[in-house]
Amino acid sequence: MKPNQPSKTDPQPFTTAEKILAGSTALFLLASLLVFGWYGSTFLHVRQTSEIHARDLVISSGDQSCTLSIPAGKLRISRPTQAVIGANSKLDARVELDEPLRFINCTGMPNWNILLEAQTSLIGANVKPNASIRQPVFDRLEFSYNWVFTPEEAVETYQSHLWLRAVVTEKDKTIENWNILIREFPMKNTALFGQPAIIWLFGAGFSLLLGSLLLVLLLQKRGQDRGQDRKN
Repeated sequence: MKPNQPSKTDPQPFTTAEKILAGSTALFLLASLLVFGWYGSTFLHVRQTSEIHARDLVISSGDQSCTLSIPAGKLRISRPTQAVIGANSKLDARVELDEPLRFINCTGMPNWNILLEAQTSLIGANVKPNASIRQPVFDRLEFSYNWVFTPEEAVETYQSHLWLRAVVTEKDKTIENWNILIREFPMKNTALFGQPAIIWLFGAGFSLLLGSLLLVLLLQKRGQDRGQDRKN
């Protein structure tokens, strides 16, 4: 073998066509990874905790009255760092009480029910369920509430609130609806270059598929070239 002659086992240099193929492959795969990375980063959740202070609420209806004892506790909210236009996001709220809500010092024999209600509002977004969520109290200390929201308007910041209420009912009649806590959690929305997320996700999926196909073609071509070199 001559000194300047490459060994048959040495990797063969890329041809011009292979360089174009390799560059296109890298470009499509990198573009898809950037879009998916941006989209995934918007779903990093922020957790906020608010204190619930103990208090008593006197409730009267006709000749009946009771004091509703509201214990101390915590409200924990988990939400995305940013809201993505056209994409579904989750909002979770969890209530942890030190003691159960209960009636004390009742006069008469009221047949009342206690419900713990949570309601959220995100202006410029479609929220499901769009009404408040009520859960019976019984002797429970923990309550979980979950919403799915889809931002539909390009606003700088979503003015978002969560209301936690104690609701006292008798059959289908609401006797008292009292705010225990109101929590604000403004969120900024995001759209890549002003376009909804669904457009970029579709493009990123197509880019990933095309990049993968080009990578397979490139590997096949390099394999064929190595096989041809061994024969020579």
